[in-house]
Amino acid sequence: MSIPEEGIAAAVEVMRGGRLFRYCATSAETSQVAQAEKEFAAMVNQKYALGVNSCSSAIMLALMAVGVEPGDQVITNGFTFTALPSTIMRLGAEPVLVEATKSWIMDLDDLEKKIAAFPDAKVLLLSHMRGKVADMDRVVEICEKNGITLVEDCAHSCGVTWRGKQLGYHAKVTAYSTQSDKVINSGEGGFVTTDDDEIAAKMIYLSGCYERRYGKHAVRPPDDLCEVAMAEMPNLSCRMNEVTAAVMRPLIKNLPQRVEAYNRRYDAVVKVLREEAGDVIVVPTQDERVGTVGDHLNFYLTGVTDEQNALFRQTCVAMGVPVSWFQSKVNARWHVNWRKYGSPTFDLPNTDEVLRFAYDLKMPPYFDDEDFPAFAKVIAYASNVAAGKIE
Repeated sequence: MSIPEEGIAAAVEVMRGGRLFRYCATSAETSQVAQAEKEFAAMVNQKYALGVNSCSSAIMLALMAVGVEPGDQVITNGFTFTALPSTIMRLGAEPVLVEATKSWIMDLDDLEKKIAAFPDAKVLLLSHMRGKVADMDRVVEICEKNGITLVEDCAHSCGVTWRGKQLGYHAKVTAYSTQSDKVINSGEGGFVTTDDDEIAAKMIYLSGCYERRYGKHAVRPPDDLCEVAMAEMPNLSCRMNEVTAAVMRPLIKNLPQRVEAYNRRYDAVVKVLREEAGDVIVVPTQDERVGTVGDHLNFYLTGVTDEQNALFRQTCVAMGVPVSWFQSKVNARWHVNWRKYGSPTFDLPNTDEVLRFAYDLKMPPYFDDEDFPAFAKVIAYASNVAAGKIE
């Protein structure tokens, strides 16, 4: 999405002043990063938010802050973005992959099986892939019963709610993304949030604070905890910079209005798909306790062969709609492709069957309203061609 004029002006002002570095501002009150952290914490209804240079960094800090060490096992989704197993492995830990359901959420029955099979695993890194949310009441129950610390990956979930509250509040620590494909666009960036004072102090220093620059954080834990963290935490230099925060702040403020537009357009697309190809295309539905954000279209084909599936892709692309197939050999969200860089091999037959005919398409915010039913008709037509309903 484009950057609002307010964000462009704020970024230009930062560049004119030359204070781009994460701690160059004269105070928390004049720091774009510190103010973005304050605004984001308010948006997600959590005590602390820390701006970082990517959601991968947010996940890394979250895992480190809850005590993940080399050799540990971390349970996570078998269907998610490659950054999750990559970040776990970056810390010298081992991913334990859990099956996905036909609703594209973590299979909580398989989660319980994996907890039993890997009793040394004490952290669950739960990804809400493409904003699809598992039964969070049951997730919390499972974690509490088994002594598991919950970390949430809300990369795709800014604006998504559970029981009317911004998603992410169940976890000890939560990571969010503001990368350009998400609903808050900072180019590359993210936030890590928590209500825990000690964890917040650790993450401030892990992210790149040094000496007593914690005073330049507008939302921070008590000074005595920051003093302890200053002495004990390594510095990983991944806090957000001033220009990144400047361009993004208006998009935090206007997110509720944009969510309405996303969902209106998403509903228009789904209506066309169900009316014109409802016996071939399945659009997964969400739990009624979830408040959704329709920034991506996800669906799968049913009743088709692999050859028909390939024809569907070819027809869509030929007609200008570049749907992304989840079992492509280059798709970064298919667990089989993670094995190429050393991620452990898990047999996930249910996940593979779900993704075999599954697709992903960004809902471009710069399109006009009438464009959305138009490309939905292309997808519906292509599916009917593939199924042999149209020659």
